[in-house]
Amino acid sequence: MKMINRKREKEFLLRKAKSNESELIVIYGRRRVGKTFLLENTFNNVLFFTADLSNTSYLIDRFSKIIISELKDLPLNIQITTWDAFFGLLKTLLQQKKYDAIIFDEFQYIPQQDSSFISIFQRWWDLEFSKLNVNFVLCGSYSGMIEKIALEHNSPLYGRRTGQYKILPMDFFDSSKFLSKYTLEDKIYVYSITGGIPLYLKEFSNYSNLKEALANKIFSPGEFLVEEGKFLTMEEFKKDPSNYFSIMRVIADGKTTPVEISNFSGVENRKISTYLSKLLDIELIKKELPFSLKKSKKKPLYYIDDEYIKFYFKYIYPNIDIIYRGYGERLAEKVLAEINMYTSFTFEKIAKQYIEKVENPQKIGKWWNKDVEIDLVAINEDTLIVGEYKFTNKKVDNRVLQKLQLKTQKMIEELKFEPENIIYYLFSKSGFYNIEESSNIKLVDLNKIGNIK
Repeated sequence: MKMINRKREKEFLLRKAKSNESELIVIYGRRRVGKTFLLENTFNNVLFFTADLSNTSYLIDRFSKIIISELKDLPLNIQITTWDAFFGLLKTLLQQKKYDAIIFDEFQYIPQQDSSFISIFQRWWDLEFSKLNVNFVLCGSYSGMIEKIALEHNSPLYGRRTGQYKILPMDFFDSSKFLSKYTLEDKIYVYSITGGIPLYLKEFSNYSNLKEALANKIFSPGEFLVEEGKFLTMEEFKKDPSNYFSIMRVIADGKTTPVEISNFSGVENRKISTYLSKLLDIELIKKELPFSLKKSKKKPLYYIDDEYIKFYFKYIYPNIDIIYRGYGERLAEKVLAEINMYTSFTFEKIAKQYIEKVENPQKIGKWWNKDVEIDLVAINEDTLIVGEYKFTNKKVDNRVLQKLQLKTQKMIEELKFEPENIIYYLFSKSGFYNIEESSNIKLVDLNKIGNIK
């Protein structure tokens, strides 16, 4: 499989690899985002240690056997039972053989099982590995967890790491490169189902018919995307999955405040913040505050930011019996009948990505106050950028612009900010009517989105 984009990430890793100094790099990001594929296609000569939920003794034994197979003068039946013995063995190997990188993949599982691992590794790094001109990569999923383990000030690794890179899902424009057989409109629909996850996009890449792809790859028994959402959630919440699934289900249905989420999920209001905090930790959900130039004092709203996870809890999880009874084609028809409404939230994300590419703003978000909302707000020095998106079969006309201008004035009053310029962006799936583009009015249809490189 050819690697699409990831140019900046690869350049970062290669620059570190050529530094002629020992490097301790933390690579992290959502599962399936392509971290391992990136590492495999960046370094030529690597030693991989892939962790899982196995106990410490098993991991030490499995990792040690990888080294023993490389050190020909050691007896095959040698027993390594501690992390100190394992790192001693690794030091011996590194003194004999040069590697581009030593990679601990799914690294977060090791300290989960053995809290002493980080301190032991830190000691070996300080005393030995930092002096051997060797590159260590700690690669992990679940960003919140990795940040606590390796990147926070109180972590033993905080002062040792020489770099970190969060690998993000691809934006719409790079995701589209997987989907050459689709129309631009269908590319948007596919992105609203798969997000920017290369493995999911690849599942859709051989199709040109959206209904067929949905029926065969999402709503077909045995396909991995049918159970992927369950796997991603259950792996972290095996002890209490039902409440987490209920919470994710109601957020996918559009409930965004803790009170709404509690009421519709059945989880007690006094406990809901604990559940939301854990979901935030592993980035299954995100919280968003209204755009502000200062620290906002308003309460956040909660969303599922991951397109596939949102689709899973909206359409797959509630219909799993229908899928396994073989009615996937019928379910695909139902989804396609309402896909414009579902995809409108993804269209907002694509509009934001468009603004980031075209305007390169210093800050971007959305703004709301009671019943007034602006889909997209950004600041670029003294220029205020505001935007509205419409993913419907109706053309956008001048009334949409006028409403946006009125809402913008209300926002400016609240923010107490007087911009030198205001640029109004209107995004429309179906084009425009009775409105003209100018220096401060930008009209973006699907063709303009499709021409962004």
